[in-house]
This record gives sequence, C-alpha cells and structure tokens, in this order.
Amino acid sequence: MTYLPSYEVFNGVDKLGDNLLIDELEENIKAYLDWGFLNIGGYVNVDVPTSGLYGGTFHELKTVSTPGYKDGQVWQGAKKDWVWQSGFYWNDGYFDNNTPNTVSGININTNFIAGPTGVAATGYHINYPLGQVIFDKAIPKTSKVSASRAHRWCQIYKSSTDPHWKELQELTYKPTSLNQPKSGDYSMSSNHRIQMPAIIIEPIASSSSKGWQLGARDFMVTQDILLHIFTENGSDKNRITDILRLQKEGTIHMYDLNKVVDSGVYPLDYRGSINPSGSYYHELSAENSDYFWNNTFIKDVNIMDMESRNKNIYWCTIRLTTETLV
Repeated sequence: MTYLPSYEVFNGVDKLGDNLLIDELEENIKAYLDWGFLNIGGYVNVDVPTSGLYGGTFHELKTVSTPGYKDGQVWQGAKKDWVWQSGFYWNDGYFDNNTPNTVSGININTNFIAGPTGVAATGYHINYPLGQVIFDKAIPKTSKVSASRAHRWCQIYKSSTDPHWKELQELTYKPTSLNQPKSGDYSMSSNHRIQMPAIIIEPIASSSSKGWQLGARDFMVTQDILLHIFTENGSDKNRITDILRLQKEGTIHMYDLNKVVDSGVYPLDYRGSINPSGSYYHELSAENSDYFWNNTFIKDVNIMDMESRNKNIYWCTIRLTTETLV
C-alpha cells in the first residue's frame, strides 16, 4: 500500500462515503430520542380489536397504492413508526414492567399468519418505520387484515432523509379516513406523511472548532442542532418542549455509524424489518461496546419559536448547542 504525504490528503477522512460528525450527530440524536421516549412510556399499544374514540379502528390495516408494488401487496395502519425495540424498562405505576406489544404475526380474515415472514403461501415482511405489511404476492383488496402492535407516541425524523416536502398529517387520532383508501391523507403511502407529535432533527450551519491540546489535531467542535416540534395540541407541544429542555448539560453516547453498518449490526435492514444480527441503541452506544464512537455534550438548550400554525398544528423550535471532541 502506498501512503501519500499528509499535505496531499484530507485530515480525518478515509473515504468519500463515510459518515462524518454532522451525520453521526443526526443519527445518534434520533436514536437517543427514540430510546429515551420509550423508557418513559412513549408508545401506544394497539390490541385486536382497538376502536378509535371518534370512530374507526386502529388495529385494521388498509391497502394502499405504492409504486413498485401491485395493488393488494402493501397494507398500512392508521399510525406508522411501529415499535421494534425491547429490553427497556418502564414502571408506569400500575404494571411493574409495562412493555409494548410485539408483532408476533398478522391476521388475514380469520387466519393468523405467524411472523416475522409468514408462510410460503402467504409470505410477507414488516416495514416498522412506515407501519406497513408488504406481502410477497398481492392478496384480495377485500381481505380483512389486522395486527397487534405498538406505535411510538412521538415520531422522530432526520431532515437529511425525511425532507420537508412530505405531508404533515393532521387528526391521526381519528382513523375513520383510513376507510377511504382512494382519497384523503391515507391514500398516500406512509413514507410521504409525517404524523404528529413529531420532532424533526435539522443540523444547521452554525458551528465552530477550537484546538483541544498542544501537539495534536484534536478539536472541540460546537455544533447547533434545531429540533422542530409539531403537535396537534398545545399540551403535547409543552410536554415535549419541557422534556427536551431538561436535557441541558446531559451527555449523549454515540455509536460509530460507519462501523455499525459495515459490521451488519444496524438494528433494521434495508426493508425496515428487524435485522436478526442487529443491536439496540443502548448496546451500540455503551462505552465498552466495540461500536462506541464518542460522547457529545448538550451545552445549551434554547427555545427559539413557540406558536400555533392553525387550530390543529402547534409548532415550536428548539436549538441544541452540542460539543464533541473529534
């Protein structure tokens, strides 16, 4: 192997495709928030049956037209971002260890098809982030499909992979429009909808670096991150705002996304299904883990804007100032 002199190469970069600081921060802040909300009960269990307070049912799935698939292949629920993690502990004061429902299988009409992949005649996979069941072969659109599951109370998005052109969906606590697959919000596939409450993570061009010690190329990098909060009522907006502002002067343990992906231990695969070889956030980010990368310190938390867009959308932006030694 031929090594180039240092003045001919970039410092700290091995290849163009590597995830660097901003990507690592965005990825790990999402994983940290997802895991943190689960540990305070931030999920909603959906049993079979579960009726909506305003009519409709949450347990039923409806078919949706999706490019690349035949009609009757993709079925989705009223709420997406299904919970796939386990191993966390939450004491709700009533049950000593309240845990989210796991998807053990799906119901088609009167038949239960065990998961995670079904059987040869009715094979399928589950896309947990999109809250969808995708069949290997299309089934009749008149079928009754349902599943016991849990979805996240607050959905977390990365601005780099979930651009803002997607629809901000209102009234997700009313699943009645799920019965109108040809029109309305649910006529679109889940990947085009942001459901509330939601937090969108957006790194911004506000950053600085300071040398850390003599004789080394270590830097303390200060990077600002915006957290855009969207909710359907003022109570949820205030609750999320308070949860986030209480994290000031906290530390986020971060895993090395490059190593995690290269080693095949990312928790979900390319289809959004559970990776049998994957690990959870608390395992990957533990300081004794082979995949631990760094810590980032939340130096400051500032509330920038707090307003109501309309009667169904409440909005707030929080600026996190983080410090990371790189």
